Amino acid sequence: MKPSKSNIFSGIAFYGLCLSFASCSPANETPTQYTLNFNLIASGTPIAMDETVTNSGNTKYSIDVLRFYIGFPRLVKTDDTEVPISNLLIVGFDKHIPYDLVYNSSFTFSAPAGSYKAVRFGLGIPPTIKDTISHNHFGKNDPLNPTYGMVRTNTTQISDVNMQMFVDSSKAQNYTPDKFLNIRIIEDQDTLNLYKNLEFSGSFIIGNGANHVDNFNLDMTQVFFPDNNQINIRYAPSTDMTIGDKVGINLGIQVNNNFAKAITKQ
Repeated sequence: MKPSKSNIFSGIAFYGLCLSFASCSPANETPTQYTLNFNLIASGTPIAMDETVTNSGNTKYSIDVLRFYIGFPRLVKTDDTEVPISNLLIVGFDKHIPYDLVYNSSFTFSAPAGSYKAVRFGLGIPPTIKDTISHNHFGKNDPLNPTYGMVRTNTTQISDVNMQMFVDSSKAQNYTPDKFLNIRIIEDQDTLNLYKNLEFSGSFIIGNGANHVDNFNLDMTQVFFPDNNQINIRYAPSTDMTIGDKVGINLGIQVNNNFAKAITKQ
């Protein structure tokens, strides 16, 4: 039977649609993906929110809120070409806010199949994003929406890292953690440069239809008690690094430097 003109035009239209995309894959084809997975540990042992932890220096604490920004995560091909997978995410371990696409401890993205040599991302708000913020009217699933607890309502003040915890304030360390400690690492773009670009080397291949998972550990022992930069959280003050708070600003910088080094790839 001779095909009708409408069928011919439909076929041409479909062919043109296929050319406009990278490929026209069957609907049931498994997508090629990459997953960023973050784990919270202390000295190599997994810990949970609100769990009392004793560090090697015999300081007890528990964490109630822990959130931090990841900027411009990207995969690095063997020829050093970067493959962007997102622009801004919030890694959150607490369940005060329901997990979603941009606030989570695990994120999965579409990614091209190929050979890679590293993963790169930044800790905090990238300056190129921070410099564009002039209001806080950001919609659902936007990491800059104040409902995620990182942006102060009616301001442009943003926390790179937001931690709320309880510390055993006793000298004998025989109390249930009782001292509230809130540390908000906030960058004043006129005076500080806290954003950290991190690179995690390690070759891997993403095959067609595969999902490659990379696990990153955040070790709280290394955030507060690294050998060369320990912080006495029994005496540390809460801080949001406001102008003039020299003690708080110095504490925030110290925590931020430790924080960046405390993230490792398994």
